[in-house]
Amino acid sequence: MCQDVTVQLDGSGSATLTAGAVDNGSSDACGIQSAVLSQQSFSCGDVGANTVTLTVTDVNGNTSPVRTTVTVEDNIAPVVLCARM
Repeated sequence: MCQDVTVQLDGSGSATLTAGAVDNGSSDACGIQSAVLSQQSFSCGDVGANTVTLTVTDVNGNTSPVRTTVTVEDNIAPVVLCARM
């Protein structure tokens, strides 16, 4: 189970995301061993909607992948520098 999320780029033009941010309550009767997101780092080239895959593995090695959307936003205004002549 996962959910769509939105991330904001920081001042250096990057953002990171954990599997837990998109996981929306994945479970297994025997227990979850791991949850891995196919893409965790985003940059200026990723602004907009990005399809990523969350893969959950239980303690017995069974896996279940699901796709979700990570929307990357750039809301930081540019810095203007002017030279005085």
